Amino acid sequence: MRHFLTLFLIFCFCSNIFGQNFDFGKVAISDFSTTALDSNANAIVLKEFGQSSVFVDDYDHRIKLMHEYHVLIRINNKEGFKKANFEIPSYKRGSYIRDYLDELKAVTYNLENGQIIRTELENKKVFKENYSTYLDLNKFTLPNIKEGSIIEVSYRTLEQDLFNFKTWKFQDDIPKLQSQYIAIIPASFTYNVVLRGPYRLDDQKKGEVLKEYLFLDGVRMDCSKLTYTMSNIPAFVEEDFMTSPKNFKSAIYYELESIFYPSTGVKKTFSKTWKDVDTELMNEKTFGGQFKKTDLFKTTLSTLLSPDDSKLVKANKIYDYIKKQIKWNNYLGKYSENGIEKALEKRTGNIGDINLSLITALQAADLDAYPIILSTRRNGNPNSLFPVLSDFDYVIACVDIDGIKYKLDASNSYLPFGSLSLQSLNERGRIIYSKKSSDWFPLTSEEISEQYYALTGVLNDQGQIKGTLIISSQGNKALLKRQHIAKFNSLEEYWEKLDEEMPNISFTNAKIEHLNELDQVLNETFDITLDVNKQQENNILSLAPNVIDRISYNPFKIQDRTYPVDMGFKSKLQYNIQLEIPEQYEVTDKPQNVSLALPESAARYKYITQLTGTKLEVMGSLSFNKPIFTVDEYFSLKELYSRIIQQQKLDIRLTTKK
Repeated sequence: MRHFLTLFLIFCFCSNIFGQNFDFGKVAISDFSTTALDSNANAIVLKEFGQSSVFVDDYDHRIKLMHEYHVLIRINNKEGFKKANFEIPSYKRGSYIRDYLDELKAVTYNLENGQIIRTELENKKVFKENYSTYLDLNKFTLPNIKEGSIIEVSYRTLEQDLFNFKTWKFQDDIPKLQSQYIAIIPASFTYNVVLRGPYRLDDQKKGEVLKEYLFLDGVRMDCSKLTYTMSNIPAFVEEDFMTSPKNFKSAIYYELESIFYPSTGVKKTFSKTWKDVDTELMNEKTFGGQFKKTDLFKTTLSTLLSPDDSKLVKANKIYDYIKKQIKWNNYLGKYSENGIEKALEKRTGNIGDINLSLITALQAADLDAYPIILSTRRNGNPNSLFPVLSDFDYVIACVDIDGIKYKLDASNSYLPFGSLSLQSLNERGRIIYSKKSSDWFPLTSEEISEQYYALTGVLNDQGQIKGTLIISSQGNKALLKRQHIAKFNSLEEYWEKLDEEMPNISFTNAKIEHLNELDQVLNETFDITLDVNKQQENNILSLAPNVIDRISYNPFKIQDRTYPVDMGFKSKLQYNIQLEIPEQYEVTDKPQNVSLALPESAARYKYITQLTGTKLEVMGSLSFNKPIFTVDEYFSLKELYSRIIQQQKLDIRLTTKK
């Protein structure tokens, strides 16, 4: 859920305003007692306070952002000890302009014999790590941590980034009894504000004016103060099949729209329309400027392409060429890092280098190709209310052939033409046209990710199954399998590892079909020997109906999930087992045949066992017929998995005939 607020606020300086901050060091014995909210939590935030305000630094006369933070956390068990580790970022923008951390206080409190014992963090225990060219990390760990400890930390940062003001995260991976945030923002500053997450604010006070509080631009100005409070906030629990947690955690995000300068009457606008963004991107040397380099591909295309090639064949050939020419250096980015000319020369580059090269090559072949900027799943959803270019961390190509728009990503050598990997399937991206306005572009897939197991064999008198196993993979399952195989030095090494991971099964005479034909079904064939569980005294054989991929894990555990289940792809898992069993055996027990389905067949599970003479056949399938399930469908999915797990726990029992 996302709530949109627009603030027209009055400028102020507020270095001495502490709002509703709580006193440091006022820890009570009652704070050591657990509450209903943290009965199962590793740690809990008892109180949290933050305040952000704009001010003019007397040292360099620059407008900066001051942020104060104060938190009180109780550590409930050893798993919660990690909450005593802090990393406070300080961003750098050259040798002169940088963020600063000061006024750090950190104390651990332990309750011993009815007395609160206090242990302070020593200054020499705070370390600054030069994490990157643009980032330092101020790192420290609270001392004397035990189960039941309470830690208190407060500090102040002086920051340069006014554009995004300060993101305040009400929700974290541990529960919070109370979290309060105060924003003091100049009235000559206009910010767009987005409140994300499922939980409502307890209180939001608007219009508290602080008169003539800042001297700026030759004028003494007022400011407005807003207070946001949220209480009894549950921990955010990450589960499988989700996009970035920041899409769903309760938090406040800011973006600077404009600043008005009273002395000149000039209004400087920062927030842009998409038309502004389109122009900016196409004029950017490391983005639109790369598309002017079509001459780089003219010679190559003259030998790569044939005059008789259709547009689709041309696009496929160019796509394969770029995949082979430039290897991904593991860096994301919508911009070209070194320029496509250098990327082609060095045969390596970031995502921007690779896919902007692909677009340029397609355009050089007179194909209609455009960039699509997107935000990867882990990066979060881009803002849909107003353009925030920094939300996008990836670029792919789109080629329009006879009205069909194919999405292409040449950074992954195992991606078939027209397919995207899971990380790029994140709701929607923005297609940037050269001669008309950009538009939102859906980043979903109708592709079905399929896996099929077929086992044909004979059960011998020694309690062994000897036969042939075929594993067929298609779509995303094939992509993942090809990527996994590529990690091994040889196919033989991959097969040896597979044999190690399944101690009850021996693999021999293995072969693979279509490993490099990405648009074909990937087939793996093995001769196998499988040991069946045998109870000698009772002459009973127990056979698991799911030889491979037996479902024993429910990915859905929490009681209430506040975000959708996003699998990325439709999927289908099928298996078929056909066994000849010795005549002296009969089936005395087997799982019941079942057919389970969610409403409108959104998901379906089938299982059938049948015996015809001496031929035992087991057939099963699990299908998810849409990639995304809503919060309201969560309980049904959870229950479906539970019933599948219970059903697959049961073995087929074969007993010697009397």
